[in-house]
This record gives sequence, C-alpha cells and structure tokens, in this order.
Amino acid sequence: MLERLRQVAFLVKDLEDAKDLYRRYLGMETCHSEDLSRYGLRNAVLPAGNGTFIELLQPANGGSSAARYLERRGEAPYMLIFETREYDRLIPHLKSMGVRLSEEPPENDYRHAFIHPSSANGAFLEIIEVTGGGNPWPAAGLDWQSLERRPLTKQLRQMAVLVRDLDQALARWEEMFGITATKRFQVSFTDLEIAVLPLNGKDTFIELAQPTGSDVPSARFLERYGEGIYLTIYEIDDSLAMDDHLKGQDARYTSSRVTPNYVNLGFNSIWLHPAGMKGAFTQLSQVLVDDNPWPPAGDTWHLE
Repeated sequence: MLERLRQVAFLVKDLEDAKDLYRRYLGMETCHSEDLSRYGLRNAVLPAGNGTFIELLQPANGGSSAARYLERRGEAPYMLIFETREYDRLIPHLKSMGVRLSEEPPENDYRHAFIHPSSANGAFLEIIEVTGGGNPWPAAGLDWQSLERRPLTKQLRQMAVLVRDLDQALARWEEMFGITATKRFQVSFTDLEIAVLPLNGKDTFIELAQPTGSDVPSARFLERYGEGIYLTIYEIDDSLAMDDHLKGQDARYTSSRVTPNYVNLGFNSIWLHPAGMKGAFTQLSQVLVDDNPWPPAGDTWHLE
C-alpha cells in the first residue's frame, strides 16, 4: 500500500545554512519553497535523484510542534513522506487498526494524511496520493523535472528506523502497510540486527533496526531519544569520487574501506557523522554488483 519513499524532512535551525551544507556535500540544489505558515514552518525541497527528495524545515516561530521538537531533540530527521496509489484502501485500514492519524484537507493535486509517531515506532509519517495528472510529485514544485543540475546522489534509497523490539516492529509495519522483510541479518560493525522491507515500487526501502547490545552507540541513541528515524541512506555512483569530494569539503566521515568486517556485502559505503550533517546520520552507498540493484534487501527480492 506504500508505493515509494518519496521525501524525507529534516528539522534545522538555519535554513540557509542547511541548504548550503547539502549543496556543498551532496550537490543538492533547492527546487522549491512554499508557505507552510499553517504549520509554523519554512521549507526548502531538494532533489536527491530519481524522483526522490530531501526537505529542510526551519520553524518560523516558537509555538509550533516542530519548534518544540527542535528545542527538545535538536536538529534531526523529522518525517518520512510516502507516496501511495491506494489512499482509499490504506486510510480506512489504518483507522480500523486504531492508528493515530489525521487527514488533512485535499490540496489541488494531492490528498494526504499524517501518522503520529506513537503509532509507527517513533517515526512521524505523511502519506500522499497524487491526484493531478501533470506533475508526479507536486510537493517539489512545478519545474523539478526540467532542472539541469543533478545531485551527487543517484536517489534516496532507504531510511532506517531504530526500534526496541524488531519482531514487534516488523509485525506492526506489515499489518499497517502490507510490507514484509526480504532480508534480516546482524551487522557486527554496527551492533544492530536489521530487517529490510521493500516498498511496492521496489526501488525504496524501510529498514527496521534493533541494537544487539546495551552499551553500543545505537543503544545509547535509543536510550536518549527513544524509537525513531535513525539513518538516511542514498545510493551513489562512485564511492571513491565521493570520498575525494567530501575530503575536499573537510566533511566529517568514515568509509567502509577502513571498517573491520565490512566485506562481501555487494556495496561500498561512506558514513557522514550527524554532528556535521545537521543531526542527520547519513550513509552513501555504491552498489558493486550487476545482478542485484540493492543488495541490502537480500539476494532475490528483485526477482519476486
């Protein structure tokens, strides 16, 4: 019932500074801004490649829920935005489950609803169905398809949600959205047990991750902030070129090439530290094999 992960929103303290950071590190340029004063926000939407987007949000005043979240949590990922083609089926289904949900008035080319974090393992979600025929993603403005400049990322591929109980979370997301894990595995170098769930369009993914120890970075993150969005994963073309680019920008990052036990996974990765990315822990991954478009999701998911 979820077609694609289309957009991820990040709360920032200074919108212009954040736009400059994403331009320098990831080559992303703003394609659209709009009046979000009804939510107490200013925004900028940046293409991440292949019809996926990053949204930067700055509270316009101190009275909004986003401003309170920023004050409490600091700069951080804020919301996952999904596209559906089954709105009339999905929304009544979620309501029948008792999901904490609010439907918004329809816009000119789409209708949408928000899911409260308490119903989705701490992740604030927006569900959008595009109803107009001319623009496949109106939230990015009118001209995003004709932009000549391309980002350094191929696309937004996967978002990780940190959870306390992986079995329970998997059952919850399957019941809500009809998506199931195609790969489940433990990653020693991150001290996480991970399950990867492809969305219906088979080009974007949700990752649910549970810490495997009590005194590891992810467990300390979970203890401090609770369940919620943890990691943003983009696909890139060339990890060596990206390594050189980030080095030239004095970015704070590390690479899988210097990470113990990171072998034979079918992809190379770079991790940007959240302290240098406005609170957004960021992974940039190059696929190294020709027979699987996204190895983290398993060996056969793309053949099903």
